[in-house]
Amino acid sequence: MKPGSLSLSIAALIGLLFAPGILLAEDPSPAPTPSLEERVSDLEQRIQSIEHIPVVAFALKLRGSTEQNAATTPATTPQSDSPLELVGWDYRFKEGQQSYENRHVFNYVLKNVSEKPIKLIHGTLLFTDLLGEKIVAIKLNPDVAYPSGQTVSTGGEWDVSPLNPSERRMATMNHNDIKATLLIQGVAFDDNTTWTAGKQQ
Repeated sequence: MKPGSLSLSIAALIGLLFAPGILLAEDPSPAPTPSLEERVSDLEQRIQSIEHIPVVAFALKLRGSTEQNAATTPATTPQSDSPLELVGWDYRFKEGQQSYENRHVFNYVLKNVSEKPIKLIHGTLLFTDLLGEKIVAIKLNPDVAYPSGQTVSTGGEWDVSPLNPSERRMATMNHNDIKATLLIQGVAFDDNTTWTAGKQQ
């Protein structure tokens, strides 16, 4: 190659390097920084998109239901004026072929300490460990008759919640280490009068 041709080639390369298009590709202008409002709006849109995925939506629904149930569990406040008292209870764990078939099997004995027969009750049996941590709570069978001054034994099966692993403790703990608290929300007597917890009777 002749010296003159080499010089022209070098000049052409330098010209290409400093061409406007090349400079734009090599050193692009920085993109404008989005405002805080724009970033928050974009984040909200992404979260909404995730929540509309069927599996995620179902999981959120289950979580909300569990939290709601936990929030409505009655506190372990002694009920000195309750017309019913807990005499005794026993428990066994019934294991199913699948985990969702597992059942709590409870039997409990309540005594009507009022002067009138009871025909309907709304209440809960709450089971905690010796430090007060909840293990499980079951709804009492409502349509059981309790004659005045007498004890009645009843029982049944309750689902084992897969969302609450602590319920499995019932199957392994010593019953002497479990505290059962009877919480009566209300009763209806044979004469259709009622008793409601927390209300002046």
